[in-house]
Amino acid sequence: MIRQLLQYKFTLIISALILAICVAYVFRSESVFSESENRYLAGRPGMTLSGLADGSFMEAFELYVKEQLPARDGLIRLKALAEQAQLKNENNGIIRGRDGYLFEKLIRTNSQLDRNEAAIVRFVKDTDREVNICIIPNSFEIMTDKLPKAFPNISEEERISDLYDKLSGMKNVHTINMYDGLKAHKDEYIYYRTDHHWTTFGAYYGYLRLCDEMGLEPVDIGSLESIKKEADGFFGTFYSKYRGAGIKPDILTYYDIAVKGYRAGAQVHDSIYDTAKLDTYDKYAMFMYGNEGLSLVDSADDITDAAGNKGGIYGKTPRRKELVVFKDSYANCLIPYLTYDYDRLIVVDLRYYPDPVSGLLKEHPDADILLIYNFMHYNEDNHFYRLTS
Repeated sequence: MIRQLLQYKFTLIISALILAICVAYVFRSESVFSESENRYLAGRPGMTLSGLADGSFMEAFELYVKEQLPARDGLIRLKALAEQAQLKNENNGIIRGRDGYLFEKLIRTNSQLDRNEAAIVRFVKDTDREVNICIIPNSFEIMTDKLPKAFPNISEEERISDLYDKLSGMKNVHTINMYDGLKAHKDEYIYYRTDHHWTTFGAYYGYLRLCDEMGLEPVDIGSLESIKKEADGFFGTFYSKYRGAGIKPDILTYYDIAVKGYRAGAQVHDSIYDTAKLDTYDKYAMFMYGNEGLSLVDSADDITDAAGNKGGIYGKTPRRKELVVFKDSYANCLIPYLTYDYDRLIVVDLRYYPDPVSGLLKEHPDADILLIYNFMHYNEDNHFYRLTS
């Protein structure tokens, strides 16, 4: 009997592996969050008659099996190495460019983009207040010298121009183009190599552009050198998908700008930086304590630069009173600079803000308004409709 079974060694090995995986699914605890991928994983779905009837249970169960696979991180890493061994420079929609830069693949726009464009246009039409709008290009649009040959991505600039053209005839809108300012510094460290965000330096150049267009007087970044902080070992969202070998980590920089107070959701803090996040995988979440539906930043009473100058922008120009910022996570590392220009920042992330926007704006009738998003968010997110709530 044993001899007969040994004739089917391969079948026995496969059967043993399948049995071991099944046992692991039953007895191991589920992984709720994947630090390496920086996202929540699917849990075991509940079984219902309606779910069995319409097939949604099986779809959810297949996703659960895929995302709760034992040794999943190791298998993802193995797949990435196998792709590299075949001399491929793409894995999971992420393409490897020159000097260790990773770029997201975008060969067509999402159907959601047209709905988001329409929502922004409606928002501007429905208000008689001046609205500043800025869509930030992603790294592949600016750092073209780092791209591999025959890079397939669309032109974000064309679609951003489409939105700005639709808004051009409206007197109460001010569109802000980031291209020239960022391209002038494309040889600097303005985008992370392993993450989809711009760096704190890239955000500063974006801030300069905002100040120029909105009539603000920017803080000199050189005056912040004494409060400059750095954290190394940062691997971002692109690396979480790519997972190939030979990618160096990024360095995350921030300026420890003091504030009078900061409320993120229901939590009150004395800083806009959650430095505990620097000891986790998702280091970028240290800015603004991550993403909250509504955050309030009260700027310090006296802002002092390295030379000891105080008040407003070092006594040159009084700060404006309030700014309402509708944003995604790209703006989180830019917002600290704006504390030099406004007494209070009202920061809204529409993904997590369910209340009517019209009510919020009525509470702050004299506040300036800024919409600032990166193109990928503008292309994919499905919460822009809340602007007209």
